[in-house]
Amino acid sequence: MINGLFSTITRCILHKVNAKPAATDDEEQEKRHDDGLDLPDQQSYLLSDNELTIDKEHHDIMRGFFLNAFKAKEYYNLWSETDTLSENVIYRCVSEIFDNNDSFLQQSKLIVEHMYTQSEDRTQIGHVFVVLFHDLEVDGCKTDAVGIFKMETRTSILKIGYNEEQGFAIGYDEGVNLNKVEQGCLIFDTEREKGYLVAVSESLGRNSRYWIDRVLSAMQHKDEYYQTQNTIAICKDFVTKQLPKEYEVSKADQAVLMNKTKEYFEENSSFDFDHFAREVLPDKQVADDFRTFSEQQSNELDLKINEGFHISEGAVKKQSRMFRSVIKLDKNFHVYVHGNSKFIEKGFDQEAEMQYYRLFFKEEE
Repeated sequence: MINGLFSTITRCILHKVNAKPAATDDEEQEKRHDDGLDLPDQQSYLLSDNELTIDKEHHDIMRGFFLNAFKAKEYYNLWSETDTLSENVIYRCVSEIFDNNDSFLQQSKLIVEHMYTQSEDRTQIGHVFVVLFHDLEVDGCKTDAVGIFKMETRTSILKIGYNEEQGFAIGYDEGVNLNKVEQGCLIFDTEREKGYLVAVSESLGRNSRYWIDRVLSAMQHKDEYYQTQNTIAICKDFVTKQLPKEYEVSKADQAVLMNKTKEYFEENSSFDFDHFAREVLPDKQVADDFRTFSEQQSNELDLKINEGFHISEGAVKKQSRMFRSVIKLDKNFHVYVHGNSKFIEKGFDQEAEMQYYRLFFKEEE
């Protein structure tokens, strides 16, 4: 959990980055810099040499603007394909800032240059804030953090003024909506040897892969959130994809198993494989098949399903859509299954030459 209530913004700067034009391979090669960055076009971005001054009156407003976008407990670590973290540009830049705050200005420029070189043709023009926070709390520990925030959407603003001689007057301007950071990340000065602890804003949307894969070069932090999230995904894949290959199982039976899985993750504080098998997969052969399936999947994802782990409530909440037990019938009906499959009967009508479901219930609400 991120708590910025007692944190302070110690450095802040604003740069502008433009959309990247399409370039040929030859042009790309000509723009390579000695340090691995593309040599920028004069119109690629506008870099500032002056840090912003945030007075006491506006400090809390700006702090809330930057930090309110971080709600989930899903974290990442910076990484490099060569396993040499210093080759990750963002890692190198933030390390310099943490070690020497006076390097903030120069490193912020390198961060924006890197964002530009990693951008794609569809990336929009935007303003980029680079911010240094002091005493930002993450999971109970206070530390420094570097924030990178990009705003692409400008909003029309109606300005209202008043003076005694002329009364009210209005004017128009453009600015940034303070209710939401569109794209952003926080890099905490902790777990440096693992690539720092990184949080990304919940509002990334379609830009999430660009930020995570291209800008940050980050992989998901292998904590309880990661364990819970991916174990739920494995459970779903087993029930909806693997189980029908091995057994004759109806959509209704699959829906019931998904409901039981949901109840298990919502009602238990930790995951224990044997306990899960007894509660959700009472058939021993099915439980054994799930163990084999989960071992294959978990080895690839570095999970600890067999060892057990603490269940993350945040991951369960975010993955709730995976538990939707819905039987989709053509484009006419959706049947939501919340209980026992014995109250759903499937058949085939010879006269209509169509399949049907018959539902049994005591009361209609």
